[in-house]
Amino acid sequence: MPRSSANARASEKDTGDVKVDFTIDTTQGSGVRWWEKAEEPQTIWRACVSNDGLDYYVNTETGETQWEKPEELMTEEELNNNGEWVWIPHSTECYVAAKVLEKTKKKIFVQLEDGDKKKVDISASQPLLRSSLQRVVADLTLLDNMGSPLILHCLRKRFERNQIYTNVGTILISVNPYQRLPLYTEQVLRKYSSRGLGVVDMPPHVYKAFYGVTSFSKGQSIIISGESGAGKTEATKQCLQYIANVAGSVADVEKKVLQANPILEAYGNAKTLRNDNSSRFGKYLEIFFDKKGRIAGSATENYLLEKIRVVQPAHKERNFHIFYQLAKAASRDLKRKLKLTNAEDYRYLQTCTDVDSIDDARDFKDVLDAFKDLGISDGERDQTFALCSAVLHLGNCSFSPDSKSSGGSKVRDLKILSVAAELLGVPSEKLSQALTTREIRVRGQESTRANMEPKEASETRHALSKFMYGKMFNWIVSRINKSMPGNGKGAERGLSIGILDIFGFEIFEKNSFEQLCINFTNERLQQHFNAHTFKLEQNIYKSEGIQFSAIDYIDNQPMVDLITKKPNGVLPLLDEELKIPRGSDKTFLAKLVDRHKKSQVFKRLMKVPTNFGIKHYAGKVIYDSTGFLEKNRDTLTEDLVELLQGSTQPLLNELYPKNLSISSKQRKSSLASQFQSQLSRLMKNLNQTQPHYIRCIKPNNDKAPMKFVPKNCYEQLLYSGVFEAVAIRKQGFPFRMSHQEFLERYTICMTKQFKGSQIKAKCKEILDFMKCDQANTRIGSTRVLYRAEEHKKLELRRSIKVKNQEINDALKRLSRVDANTLAPKEREGFFIELAEAVSEADKFRVKTEDAERARRMLEAFVEARMDPKTKRELKEAYEKQDLKLLREVVKKCDKEGYRTKMTRQCQELLAKIEDAEAALAVATKSMEEEYLEKAVAMCDDFGYKAASCLKAKELLKNVRKAKVGIQKAMGKMKRKWLNQAIEFCEKIGLDNAQVRECRVITQKVNKCHKMLSVAKKDVNLKKLEMALRACEKIKYRSPLEHECRGLCFRVRRITEELHEGFKHCIEHQVRCVVAAADEISMPGDKKLAKWRGLVKGPYSTFLEAQYSHAIDQKDVDRAIRIMVRRKDLVVEEKQGDLTLDRYPKLKEAMSWAREKWWGSREKRAANMLKHQFERLHAPLSTVLAGEMDKRRLKAVKYKISAAFETIQKIMGQRNTSRLPQRIMELIRDALQNEEVRTEAYICFIKQCTENPEPEKIPQVFPLLALCLSVFPPGEDFEDYLEAWLRDPKIRPHTDKFNCRGLLRASVHHGPDASAGNIEKEEYKDLDNVLEQRIRPLRFAWPSYAPRGNAKAPSWADLMKSYKQKGESLKISQPPRVVLLTGGSAPDNKESR
Repeated sequence: MPRSSANARASEKDTGDVKVDFTIDTTQGSGVRWWEKAEEPQTIWRACVSNDGLDYYVNTETGETQWEKPEELMTEEELNNNGEWVWIPHSTECYVAAKVLEKTKKKIFVQLEDGDKKKVDISASQPLLRSSLQRVVADLTLLDNMGSPLILHCLRKRFERNQIYTNVGTILISVNPYQRLPLYTEQVLRKYSSRGLGVVDMPPHVYKAFYGVTSFSKGQSIIISGESGAGKTEATKQCLQYIANVAGSVADVEKKVLQANPILEAYGNAKTLRNDNSSRFGKYLEIFFDKKGRIAGSATENYLLEKIRVVQPAHKERNFHIFYQLAKAASRDLKRKLKLTNAEDYRYLQTCTDVDSIDDARDFKDVLDAFKDLGISDGERDQTFALCSAVLHLGNCSFSPDSKSSGGSKVRDLKILSVAAELLGVPSEKLSQALTTREIRVRGQESTRANMEPKEASETRHALSKFMYGKMFNWIVSRINKSMPGNGKGAERGLSIGILDIFGFEIFEKNSFEQLCINFTNERLQQHFNAHTFKLEQNIYKSEGIQFSAIDYIDNQPMVDLITKKPNGVLPLLDEELKIPRGSDKTFLAKLVDRHKKSQVFKRLMKVPTNFGIKHYAGKVIYDSTGFLEKNRDTLTEDLVELLQGSTQPLLNELYPKNLSISSKQRKSSLASQFQSQLSRLMKNLNQTQPHYIRCIKPNNDKAPMKFVPKNCYEQLLYSGVFEAVAIRKQGFPFRMSHQEFLERYTICMTKQFKGSQIKAKCKEILDFMKCDQANTRIGSTRVLYRAEEHKKLELRRSIKVKNQEINDALKRLSRVDANTLAPKEREGFFIELAEAVSEADKFRVKTEDAERARRMLEAFVEARMDPKTKRELKEAYEKQDLKLLREVVKKCDKEGYRTKMTRQCQELLAKIEDAEAALAVATKSMEEEYLEKAVAMCDDFGYKAASCLKAKELLKNVRKAKVGIQKAMGKMKRKWLNQAIEFCEKIGLDNAQVRECRVITQKVNKCHKMLSVAKKDVNLKKLEMALRACEKIKYRSPLEHECRGLCFRVRRITEELHEGFKHCIEHQVRCVVAAADEISMPGDKKLAKWRGLVKGPYSTFLEAQYSHAIDQKDVDRAIRIMVRRKDLVVEEKQGDLTLDRYPKLKEAMSWAREKWWGSREKRAANMLKHQFERLHAPLSTVLAGEMDKRRLKAVKYKISAAFETIQKIMGQRNTSRLPQRIMELIRDALQNEEVRTEAYICFIKQCTENPEPEKIPQVFPLLALCLSVFPPGEDFEDYLEAWLRDPKIRPHTDKFNCRGLLRASVHHGPDASAGNIEKEEYKDLDNVLEQRIRPLRFAWPSYAPRGNAKAPSWADLMKSYKQKGESLKISQPPRVVLLTGGSAPDNKESR
């Protein structure tokens, strides 16, 4: 029924007379439903949509609102996406969202949304709040983060929704969709043009930017910037359409403005590398208004036409469109009249002629129509065509040296020149002369003519072409203005709106003079934009009386000064170079580098000598200085000016009137100076207006519909200063409302009465009540200003309040209607509406008195309408507690809309059974003891005894049993119990947290057991330690672990002794370590293998190794002891081979005997090596055989004889009173004469052999020991002396004085020269001398058997068996050798 009927009968007050026979449980649903939380969380959060179309979320119990989606509402995929997210750079997407998996100090490992994983530098990433991706806002200042990735993301998502317009405060961003969208219909236009001033919910649009345009009191400007193809022309068109609609128009001015576009594009646009229809000039269209505020006229002013393109189009770029249109699309008669052929025939057009996206024939037709629509005559039109044709023919002229004139040139093809002259209406001879010569005029003298070289002539020709075309273009713009109502002049009122359509920032692979001018223009516009935005912000705060810190923004004045400031700016230096006789690009760049080497915005590039870099606001651009001078040169000789003034062509007469005087300064004006002059004029115009900004974005280079290429858009956003604009707006307070508007909009958020009566005070109360951050809000004299966070907070609160208000208003209205007074039809409609309102109240858990009354009214109505059959079914289902029957009947009641006491009881019972079944299902699935207990208790509460309940009880019993088993197993940490517990849990399907914990422990215990077994088998220290660490980590103890711990200690000790003793190689330590390692089958490393080889190999090799280590350690005494033992083995092995008679250098007995001429030679020969009482008549060996010095030979023989006598005398077998003297002489003679040494030791042996007085033999050994301590024998005699010292007969005597050790010591050290300083008086006490020189124990072989308090060696613990506890380790013994008798006390050095 209509709501108005119900309202008509609504009672003025709550009657409260609705009769019901049951009470509604208004708390249902508010309790904790654990089984739902355990299985599938239910939530009190509701998703809503704001007026802006953004999702937000409301807590139906607390009224709390938030943007972030609550976890309860998240899908599994969304939950998986929780965590830390960042933006990372991407080659084509610019930035992509990625989830952080791992982070280090400098790197992060991330996963992209497509599953790919990457490692990137932290510095290259930007933080991302994942929920911010959901908020696609119409104003970028509302974004959570002002980073470029989120801005780009927001624009892209809006574009994909056909929302091509986005605001940055008052700035409009327009992304070209390349297709017609329903955005400019009459309805849309009417909607924006008729909206109220306080309306804030209108989406961004080109129409929205100019509200109140008819009531302005200051000139306005619309600055439309962007690349060619970004939609600037369309934006201009829509601006005009809107302005004309709201302001009205005289004589359809806006249509005529648009009709001029084909002409301006033909003469001023060209195909570039980035766009096929690139505007190569700037256009400032000014719309004039009359006193009534209507459009009364317009004027177009052109800026910075790229004239260099006429003569030097870049590679793969085209010249201006008009040239190709004439060459390709002009009629046959027109082409004949213009002397034109194909486009490929003209040098100025050969860089590129055909473009797939350009239809020259169609475009030329539009040009002809435009000329006609604007009232420009065919004659005027054709004169521009003729001038264009003349330019093309001039371009085909070439020059060669003229042999008739020195340094002159001539036109090669006069036919081409004559065609150009005819089209220009000048004599060909004069044209030829003006191109190849120049007149030099000196004041007070006659003028002379100077010849030009071919290169100069060619440059003059180019200058003529550029000048004429530039002048013609200016004339075309002026002619279009004259065709407009008012002849392009402003109305009397003088108010206007200017629309600037200008080329955007350009960065190519190769950037030249043209790009410098274009980019500098954008630099000035960006400076104007920054200053205006900053100024606008500051003015608002000033007018509102708000204290606010200065806004930071990029000041690009240094870059502006770099290019234009005199005298060192780029353009002034370039102009100066034109005036220098030999100026060049190279000298220009050298000056530029010298003047700006310390500049922060200029950089010289050493890799490419011709390049330099400038740091623009949009980024660094590398410019190639090659050709800068030529492109800047825009001079025209006086001859050419006079030639054109004499033309018969009407257009040229108008461009170059005969009575017009052109100064030398005007003729020599450079492009740079013209550019600066025009740019200054443009900026002056803009500064006098109130600007509005539209940034047009070209989303792709293919002009494909609704295709968004992030990289393209990012560059344009950067170049157009959008990021900077967002930053400036964000620093301030981008949201502003008048006090009245703010109060009207947000009063609904208040839940208490206002204290104050003033509007401003009420606004402050709203902000305080909403707990808005004071740092982010300001209350000015007329407005409330605040930032994005506060805006979102206010809007969210308002949205939910509006929703609640709508529900409460509906409930209040409906609950006061007396249904009995309504007609049947109206009554039916009323209860349908009541049911909808109650349903909405239930959804948002509204529990007001009106809501409860409405619920009772609805239930009473339904009770009266219920049929008997349904009542019986309800009763039967309730009594049987049958889930299926209950569901069917409740479903039937819901379908019919029955809400009665019985339906409620069945619903409650159904809810209990469903809850119980849900709880049983969850408990059975989770197998949690707590859940099982609760589920069983739920069933017991209302006597529910279904099979599922019995199953749950049995399962509960098993779960408790498993719990006890796990606790016992984990308490004792026994592997067997743990495995049994896990097997039981797997049998019953139990897998809760306790089981998972036990399973983890069991796996760890099993792993430890395996590790211990392997380590024990391999006897590997690293494996043992690793296994024991694993056991320690989980506190696992077992017999195997105990055994491995002991084994680990044993292996560690063996390893320690091995590594510590390896540098000493002490025999007992080596044997002990090897025996200990062998006992436990330790494999060991290379060192142990080497020691095993020593122990099991030849003993001589072992001794050699010990000797080598002793020498390395500089342990001389030990080295000597080892060498003594080695010599013991040598003597034992060779035995009889080392007797004196086998000494190779021993003289033949008879030969020696013959050296004495008297006596029996045979007897002497037989006793040569035996004791004798006589003097020694000759040396016994041939040690003097090579001596050539007879005097020395005689002297040495004497000393040998004297040494023999000394031995005789010390044995008491020759009388002497000067024995000390003789001993001293023996020692000194041996030290001074090497031959004496071996002979002396032979004499000792001889006198001890078959001595008839054996009791005298012991007397010689003190002297022998003294000699051994002073000098060694000859190297070839060592082993013979060693063998004699070990002779059993004299061994006791030699061992008494440690002669073997003394011999090895003297061999090792060499002769002791210091002994020559012992005086004869000291030799009187020979025992004392020996005691001072000999320490016998130092040559004793050590013993490591523990004795008394002797310090045990470090490896003493290894001398005990590991396997046979308490037993000694069986250590291998060396081969038996003759031991010294000089004691066996351990040596400290050896037992280290």
